[in-house]
Amino acid sequence: NTTNAVECTCKTGYTNTGEAPNVVCTDTCTIKNGGCDPNAGCSHDNTTNAVECTCKTGYTNTGEAPNVVCTDTCTIKNGGCDPNAGCSHDNTTNAVECTCKTGYTNTGEAPNVVCTDTCTIKNGGCDPNAGCSHDNTTNAVECTCKTGYTNTGEAPNVVCTDTCTIKNGGCDPNAGCSHDNTTNAVECTCKTGYTNTGEAPNVVCTDTCTMKNGGCDPNAGCSHDNATNAVVCTCKTGYTNTGVAPAVICSDSCSLNNGGCDPNAECSHQLEDFSVVCNCRVGFVNVGTTSLVNCSDGCYVNNGGCGVNAVCSHNLTTMVIQCTCMTGYTNSGNDTTLVCTDSCKVNNGGCDSSAICSHDSVTFAVVCSCSIGFVRSGCDVTAG
Repeated sequence: NTTNAVECTCKTGYTNTGEAPNVVCTDTCTIKNGGCDPNAGCSHDNTTNAVECTCKTGYTNTGEAPNVVCTDTCTIKNGGCDPNAGCSHDNTTNAVECTCKTGYTNTGEAPNVVCTDTCTIKNGGCDPNAGCSHDNTTNAVECTCKTGYTNTGEAPNVVCTDTCTIKNGGCDPNAGCSHDNTTNAVECTCKTGYTNTGEAPNVVCTDTCTMKNGGCDPNAGCSHDNATNAVVCTCKTGYTNTGVAPAVICSDSCSLNNGGCDPNAECSHQLEDFSVVCNCRVGFVNVGTTSLVNCSDGCYVNNGGCGVNAVCSHNLTTMVIQCTCMTGYTNSGNDTTLVCTDSCKVNNGGCDSSAICSHDSVTFAVVCSCSIGFVRSGCDVTAG
């Protein structure tokens, strides 16, 4: 201004890099990045050519104008990523990349990334009979079979199979496996003909017949129905069921209709198997068979064993058969063996020695008639 000497001044966008008095104008952007942030690019305004600092891809200007401070975008509100996403940079372009964290799935439309709990999407890929949850440490999806199902898959696969189809659900071989209507937990229920003798929650199925005779009468045998395996109570030999179905009450057969014996028979039991035995009472004789006893009055069978000239009768007290010689006949046997002989042949029928013994034509009673030459005089017969 004083000497009017020439002064050279670098234009906007250039910096003097010469040594005085030389002026060498160099593009400012080539000198320490034009004073821009290390993570900014240096360029020039199209109109004024002033230096412009622009943060590179993956960085955001956090400075106050006109200062440009380039900060890693991922450090600012997670780079704009979903709260459940991780923020990173593309290896080539350094652009922000949003990647859903473990346990979350991207349900957004590109380029948007929306991270949704994986368990809410098709059950997290778990088996339909599994519950989806997350690992407490890694938040990875965990598939856990629901109650009543067992994992039969090979790790890491989880395949949930109805527990009842695997070794009967752990139930006793004589139990049926089913599920609780509310919780679907396995329930073991003893099959028909078996009783649970285990202590809860264990179910141990024992043949019902081995427990207190299956609830049958003490005089009944316990068995099982061939079709249903239900307990069947059958009265033992010598006993008859007097209960009303389905109850079985076993009563001594002899106490019912005389055990099926003839009215004139006595009912008793065999010592060996307690089967009913029918024996004709005193004074009666079996005219049936060994298995079907038919008791007839002993006097009607071969005259009760009495002789042909004897009368068969019964002792009024004991019903023992009594043999009595008919009128006109006399026992010529002894006290145990009755032999009925024509009385006239035994001591002349009790007639006088001078009398003739004969029989009444109607009653066959002994008739004593004096022999020729003798007359009857009272109890004596004298010659005449």
